[in-house]
Amino acid sequence: MSRSSRRAASRPSLLKRLFLWGVPTCLVLGGIGFFVVKMAIDKYLHSDGFRQFLAKKAGVTLRSECDLSPLQFNGANIYTDSFKAHGDTRAAFSSLAIDQLRAEISFSFKRIFVDHVWEIEDVNMQRVEIHFDGPRAPTLEAEPAPQAESAQTPAKPGWLPNRTEVSSATVTDANLMWKGGSLEHALVKLAPGEGGWNMASQSGLIQQSGLPSLEVQSLRVRARGTSIFINEGVFREGSDGLVKITGEAVAGDHVDLKSNLENISITPFLQGDWRMRLKGNLSGDVNVSSPLPVPASGLPVSGSLKLVGGELTALPVLDQIALFTATQQFRRLVLKRAEGDFKQDGKRLQVSKFVLESEGLIRVEGAFTVENSMIDGDFQVGVTPASLQWMPGSREKVFMDNHDGYVWAPMRLTGPVDKPNENLSPRLIAAMQGAVIDVGQKVLNEGVNKGKDAVKSVLDLLLPGPK
Repeated sequence: MSRSSRRAASRPSLLKRLFLWGVPTCLVLGGIGFFVVKMAIDKYLHSDGFRQFLAKKAGVTLRSECDLSPLQFNGANIYTDSFKAHGDTRAAFSSLAIDQLRAEISFSFKRIFVDHVWEIEDVNMQRVEIHFDGPRAPTLEAEPAPQAESAQTPAKPGWLPNRTEVSSATVTDANLMWKGGSLEHALVKLAPGEGGWNMASQSGLIQQSGLPSLEVQSLRVRARGTSIFINEGVFREGSDGLVKITGEAVAGDHVDLKSNLENISITPFLQGDWRMRLKGNLSGDVNVSSPLPVPASGLPVSGSLKLVGGELTALPVLDQIALFTATQQFRRLVLKRAEGDFKQDGKRLQVSKFVLESEGLIRVEGAFTVENSMIDGDFQVGVTPASLQWMPGSREKVFMDNHDGYVWAPMRLTGPVDKPNENLSPRLIAAMQGAVIDVGQKVLNEGVNKGKDAVKSVLDLLLPGPK
């Protein structure tokens, strides 16, 4: 066999040897490369630079100055004791604090090396506290463009992700604080959507000064930028009360909320002796519309409400009517109807289209204003004609209008809310006194005339005139 033939015969064996050696070598080198890359990623994840990167990205997203405690790792799981954010003038909050934050990083090759994204899954936060009122941080600069950022931060490996995404999050104990109120101890689940976050909860307690406490039954909220949209809010008060809310709030701009009330106790809305005098449950519509920040005078509130199962007792004017009419039912009125429109702006409450009725006994219509615990109102008071039978002069001088089954008289109510003054009782007393005097004068006049006639008859008998 020639030398060329031998070389030709040896080529397959050489290629075979190269293939047999090359494949394992490539696998080994690939494995080494993988471990080298993984070690580089692990080193970067454990570095202070990665912690600062996360804080910086969170700050850009939240428009806040952020601080993240040192990170602890267990495989793909990350834990940190706390995360704090101080919102600037564009942020939806003034401060945010998170305790015991746990997260899991996805090590998807495509997400890390193709999409350049740190994908964080299953974020769990033990406690979150957010304040919407309070001092703000200086306005932060906008996030630089990606190309500018890569030029400015050459120390960070270019093949590593430059942004983060969170797939879902759960807050075990969420607490939101605003002026005069709070949402506390809510279990909240969050998921990204529509350029923001969708939040849902079925627990928690809402408290607002001057209002009854509400338990969260169902809450669906969408947050995007500085805007918060309440898609559904259903809250329970006591055993039967229900409040439904929808609306939106935009930080630094406005709040606009619409709510519907069903069987909400009126007692928390009352002050002083009125808590004993008036009972019942409110139903109707209440709207809140205000610029933000909230004015120093408070949130303007308006709506239309009615009182269900109402009961009114120990009202001075009613006690006077009960005394005058000898009708004890006036001392404790079971209300068939009590309703009105209202508008509250700060400490000023205006009520219009006010109607209060105890069927077959009394009806009151009118409007009034309450400001600085002082009431000023004009009313028409209607009572049944039968109730005035023991009040001489009342029909002729006070209750002179007659319609809708009642006789009516005007009444003005002024003074402290707890002990208001009314001008109906003095007019009734004056009318009755006048009627008594008129009757006495009439009786006296009739007696004198009859006496004159009797004397004349006697004189006629004793002193007969000429025939």
